[in-house]
Amino acid sequence: MKKSILLMGLALVGTSLAATAESKVYVFDKIGIVGGVSGNGQYAAITDDEQYLAYIWSADNPEELIDITEKSEPGAIASQRAIFTTAMDVSNDGIVVGSIGYADYHQYPAYYKDGEWNRLPIDPDAVNSNEAVCITPDGTVIAGYQYIKLSTATGDGASRGQYIPCQWFLQPDGSYELKTYKDIKLPDHQGFYPLTQTPDGKVIGGQVYAGFGSTLNALIVEGELVMFDKISILKDCLEYRGKYYTGVDENGKQTWTDDINDPNVVWFTKELINDYYDGIRGEESMMYGFFTNCDSNGNFYGARSYVSKVTSDNDGVLTNNAVIYNYLTDTWYNDKGVNFFSAGIGDQLIFTGNGEVIEGNKVSDVKDAYGIKSGYTINGISKISSDGKTIAGVASEINPAIGESQYYPFIIQVNGGTDGIPELAGSPKKGLVIATQGRIEVLNAENVAVYDLNGRLVSTDKVTEVAAGVYMVKADDASYKIVVK
Repeated sequence: MKKSILLMGLALVGTSLAATAESKVYVFDKIGIVGGVSGNGQYAAITDDEQYLAYIWSADNPEELIDITEKSEPGAIASQRAIFTTAMDVSNDGIVVGSIGYADYHQYPAYYKDGEWNRLPIDPDAVNSNEAVCITPDGTVIAGYQYIKLSTATGDGASRGQYIPCQWFLQPDGSYELKTYKDIKLPDHQGFYPLTQTPDGKVIGGQVYAGFGSTLNALIVEGELVMFDKISILKDCLEYRGKYYTGVDENGKQTWTDDINDPNVVWFTKELINDYYDGIRGEESMMYGFFTNCDSNGNFYGARSYVSKVTSDNDGVLTNNAVIYNYLTDTWYNDKGVNFFSAGIGDQLIFTGNGEVIEGNKVSDVKDAYGIKSGYTINGISKISSDGKTIAGVASEINPAIGESQYYPFIIQVNGGTDGIPELAGSPKKGLVIATQGRIEVLNAENVAVYDLNGRLVSTDKVTEVAAGVYMVKADDASYKIVVK
C-alpha cells in the first residue's frame, strides 16, 4: 500500500496541545497520516498504514480521533475479512473516501457514510489494487485509481497492468456511477496515480510514471490526459570500435558485426523525456514531478523537474522546482529553492515542503507562524481547508525499537476555527495589503493611504495599528476594501 507522497518531504513531530490567541494546535499520539481535509474545515480523514486503521477528525470534537476502521464478522471467509482500511479524503458533510483491503489480497474503493463503509463499483478488468483518493466538498464526485489488467498481459494468472485514474459520480438514487479513463494512452510503466482533483471534480491531478522510474506532472481534463513533458522512444544498440553487438555464442563469447543492418544486431529502446534519458546515472538522474493539492481557483501545487543542457548522448542537467500550475490560465510559478509546494490559496498562502508558510512576501517557519509550542521539530503542512482555517500536517518520531520514523496526524485550527487567515488583497509582485488582528500592513507599494468607511484618513504608514472594522486601503494606484478583526 502506498504511503502519502508528501512523506517524501514532510517529517513533523509532536505530542501535545498548544493554544495561542491565533490558533489551536492538536498533535495526536495515534499513528496516522492526514489524507484530506474537508473544504469547510470541519473534518479530516486519517490513515494509520502501519496498524491498518482509519480515523475521522471533527472540529466539533477536535481533541479526539474517531476510529472508523471496517470491522469483519468473526470467522468470515478471506474475501469478506477486512484487514485494513484507508481514509484518504472527506467531504463537507463527513463522507470519507478510501479503501478496504481483505484477506484475499483484494483492495476495493469505498466510502464511509452514516456509520458504515460502502464499496464503490470497479471496472471488470480491475485486478487487486483499487482506491478512492479524493472527494469534492459537496460529495458529488469521487476520484481514485484502479489497477487495470493490460490487454497485452498473457499466461495463466497474468495480472500485468497499470494504475488507471477513474471517477465516481453521485446519482439521484444516492449511488455512485463509475467512469474509468482506461482509453487514455500512458507510457509503458506503472500508469497514472491520482493525488487530487479540483473542487468541482472537473480535473484530476497527480503523477504519471515514465522512463527509468521517473514521475511526471499530469492531469485528466474532461477525460483527456494532459502532460507537460515530451516522451519519445529511441532505438539504440551497443557499438564498439565500429562493430555492433549481436549477442553471445554457444561458448558464452560476445559476438559482433560490422553491418548495422545485420538482423542479429541486438536493439534496445531508450525512453526519453524532453530528449533526456532519465536514469542515465541511476536514481540521482530521475525526474520528479507531481500535483498533490488544488485550490478553488484552479491552482495545482506540487513539484516538477526541468532538464537543460541536453547532450548528444541524451544526458543533461536536472533542476527540481516547487511549482504552482493554474490549469485555467495555463501558467506556471516555479521556485528552485523549495522541494515542493504542498498546498495553498493562490499566491496568498502557500505551504512548502521545506516546512515554511509563505504569506504574501513574508516567509515563516510553520512552527513560529502558528505558535506551536513543542520540543519536537515541525517541518511542514500537507492539507488545508478551502479557506485556510483548518490546516493538517504529519508528525513523526523515530521508533527506537526499529530505528525508523513513525507518523502522527497534526491539526491546526486558525483562530480557534472561527476567524480566518489574514485577509489579503493585491499581488506580492505589486501592492499587497495584509490585514491581521488590529493591524494593516502594505507591501510593495510606495504610496499608502488607509481610510475608514467615513472617508477619514487614518494613516499613510505601511504598517498601521487599527481598531476592528472595515477600511479602504490605497496602495499606489490600486484600492482595496479590507476587514480587520
